[in-house]
Amino acid sequence: MAMTEKELSEVTGGAGNWQQYAKGSYVNYGQYIVYNVVGGDVLSGIAIRFGVTVQQICQWNNIKNPDLIYVNQKLTIYPTILR
Repeated sequence: MAMTEKELSEVTGGAGNWQQYAKGSYVNYGQYIVYNVVGGDVLSGIAIRFGVTVQQICQWNNIKNPDLIYVNQKLTIYPTILR
């Protein structure tokens, strides 16, 4: 599910044009993405996809329990790679 224009306008941490990446994710000049969690996602899989650690995703998104994420939850990720 892609983010709405209103949601995009409320994202903080960067300015400028957003480009759709994949599965509802958006990338802003390669600095960070806002990833929209879909069914079947787990943090370890998301971390591998973007070349970061589960601990980093938890820190960036104030996640207390790494085993508990939700469909349509938006995660800010500062990727080292994009796959």
